[in-house]
Amino acid sequence: MSRRQDAHSDQVALSGWQRLSPWAVVLLLISAGATLVRQHMPLLLGAGAGLAMVERFGLRELALGGVLLLLVAGLLSLLYYRRFRFRLDDDVLIVQKGLFEHREFKVAAHHVQHIAAHQPAYMRPFGLVLWEVETLAGEASSIQLPGIRRDTAEALGQGLRGADIAAEENAPSFGVNGRTGAGQAVVRFAISPGALVLHGLTSRSIYVIAAMLSPLIRPLERWIHDSLPQLDLQAWLPESTLLAIGLGVLGLVAVLALLAVLAAWWRFHGYVLRDDGDRQVQVSGLFARQEQALSLSRLQVVEWVQTGLGRLLGRGYLVCHQFGAVGGGGAAESRRFVVPGLSTEQGRELTAVLWPGLSMVQPLARVDVIYRRVVLLRLLLGSSLLLLAVLGMVGPSGLHAAAWGAAAATLLVISVGVAQLRWMAMGWAKEGEHMRIRQGLWGQRTSIFPLQNLVSVGIQQSWLQRRRGVVTLQLDLANGRLSLPYLPEQVAWALANRLLASVEVGQAA
Repeated sequence: MSRRQDAHSDQVALSGWQRLSPWAVVLLLISAGATLVRQHMPLLLGAGAGLAMVERFGLRELALGGVLLLLVAGLLSLLYYRRFRFRLDDDVLIVQKGLFEHREFKVAAHHVQHIAAHQPAYMRPFGLVLWEVETLAGEASSIQLPGIRRDTAEALGQGLRGADIAAEENAPSFGVNGRTGAGQAVVRFAISPGALVLHGLTSRSIYVIAAMLSPLIRPLERWIHDSLPQLDLQAWLPESTLLAIGLGVLGLVAVLALLAVLAAWWRFHGYVLRDDGDRQVQVSGLFARQEQALSLSRLQVVEWVQTGLGRLLGRGYLVCHQFGAVGGGGAAESRRFVVPGLSTEQGRELTAVLWPGLSMVQPLARVDVIYRRVVLLRLLLGSSLLLLAVLGMVGPSGLHAAAWGAAAATLLVISVGVAQLRWMAMGWAKEGEHMRIRQGLWGQRTSIFPLQNLVSVGIQQSWLQRRRGVVTLQLDLANGRLSLPYLPEQVAWALANRLLASVEVGQAA
């Protein structure tokens, strides 16, 4: 049986109204109750409100009230189960839901850009998944089916891409590296344990974990202040204060690195990327398994990201952006389509798969050298203000003249080095119908996109840039804005005209 026949049979099976699994409603009720208890239990226990309510109403009355609340929650869950239904009408997904207000949502297949299926650990024994579909409007337009069977989720995914399957079957095969004539999915990348550990060490997770643990600094400081005098630390602490501080910092970095590796294992364990024709499908997760499908026809920008440590180890990861995905950290990490633990060569190969015809052999051109001078002047101004602030706090006699000179020289060297790295990291290249823009400092982020995916092009010129004959080229994409500062004016205008011409040709096609 062909893929088109499979999709047709699944579509016929889903043409009638379908409901959520009863187990899903029970699990959602338990999850909502646990969340409510977790949010309000510290208030009841910490402020003494719970004891006050027990003394005022009595334990039996409170227990009866709790049972009554459970009955009401059960009735509402039953009503939610009866009101929530969905079906597939040809290539249109119809979802009806609502407790007191009846709402109906319709999603056409040609508007779908992202399909995801998440399977938390508590749903795995029941064979249920949290299924989500997202349209071109982005996260705000996503529709969730919170608890359907995996085979139903797979049938929905196949039904929403029936037209793509028909087009793939009518198209010729692409040979060894492409899809076969039988339409079998090709495994493009499978992460190894070593690559997973390196991804945890070289990703930005270590900074996120450090920010999450920062509120614990004050309680830890108070605990050390209260407990340190009572402990006999002379036996195991080194005599050198600098050595003790260095060991403490090293231990802190080791703990953060361990947590970052554990976070990488939690999310990307068993990561597999499959090429399923017009879609790239990834499956990963240690306890909470998740499956995401990326539509190549909706793909807008591919980013190759390397942190500073990642550049030293030759490791990075790819981030694929579609419509409605905000660049940077705006979108939730779990929603982004990320390919982790890649070497530089693997990143090039996968980028060529996502953007066919891109070779990435042309070297990146740098912006005008005036950009380095501007960055250096800004850093020197900031360093001067910092020295003046320190001078105002400690006074001229607070430090020796040699110390002031050493501090000024250190800030000067740092400013020169940062300005040089910033200028060297900024680069761009136009290869055929694609463009690459690299930004960063020690870590680097390279955005790769077809010229026809541009939304708008703008040119800005300040009074300083006008005197130097340079401009700033601003490119608006579906996931945000990219800037190329201090380009030569003639180069910027020629590039802008070429970009606009490519957009017009793409829209006409």
